[in-house]
Amino acid sequence: MQQFNAPSVRWEWISEAWNQFTKQWSVWVLMILVMYLVLFAVYLVIYLPLFGLMMSMSMTSSFPQDGEIPTAPVFPVGLFLLFPLIFLAITCVTSWLFGGLYNTAFKQLRGERIAVGDLFTGGKYFMRILVAQLLIGIAASIGFFLFIIPGLIVFGLTFLTIPIIVESGKGAIDAIKASIEITKRDLIMFTLFAIALGFIASAGSFLCGVGALATFPLLFLGHALAYRDCVGMAGAQRQEQYMPPPPPDYRSYTPSQEPQAQPWSAPTYTSPPPQPAWSESTTCPHCGATLARATNFCNQCGRPLRSA
Repeated sequence: MQQFNAPSVRWEWISEAWNQFTKQWSVWVLMILVMYLVLFAVYLVIYLPLFGLMMSMSMTSSFPQDGEIPTAPVFPVGLFLLFPLIFLAITCVTSWLFGGLYNTAFKQLRGERIAVGDLFTGGKYFMRILVAQLLIGIAASIGFFLFIIPGLIVFGLTFLTIPIIVESGKGAIDAIKASIEITKRDLIMFTLFAIALGFIASAGSFLCGVGALATFPLLFLGHALAYRDCVGMAGAQRQEQYMPPPPPDYRSYTPSQEPQAQPWSAPTYTSPPPQPAWSESTTCPHCGATLARATNFCNQCGRPLRSA
């Protein structure tokens, strides 16, 4: 089985996700806006026929005559079967779009250029993400019926499931098992982080949905950063790689650190070494010639000046 890094929740993932978002915020905002439009179109396709059917039933219902007991309009029981189909349709669309959003987050962590078209690159992950979301949704629903806390634990255990599917290429069951293997060793912190990240990502929805354009991308970037540190990701950049160097600390400067100038002093003059003194003039004892200096032979007669 693949050896994972030691799991340790880093709350800095939230701030780092925000830094990543601000680097290419325009692309993320447009992608979330397009996602909203696609989901809204799906809702219209499903609910408009249902709404039209309900209106036609209310208009065709007969009013009671005098002396008749009013009866409630008959509601087709078959319409209740549409609600599971509606839920399945929305889950299918979100599985497709979420695959593209997670893929975009991983591309940005590798330093690659992202574009709005990356939103529609989740087709190859679609079926695996769909199965994983259905299984996690069923398990979490059962957990919420058991006093809520088990449902939250399900979200903590499966926190890395979709990132593992997108980046590692595992199937739904294998990805869930791998996520549980990683998160169970720090389950409480992963559960708390999953709750906090989900709350932050959805907090923008309270501002008429506009704020979600800036907060919802943090969900995918935060999951991608957690995968990078807990599983390992080839070519991923870390925050210290793109942070500028800190400015120099001028507070530690003191004037005493400047080199002190030495006082000027006049150069000392040293006299050259004395030259050897020449001896007195000499007279040749043989020819009587006067010699300017002492030599061994006479310059005139060539005879030695000193006897042997």
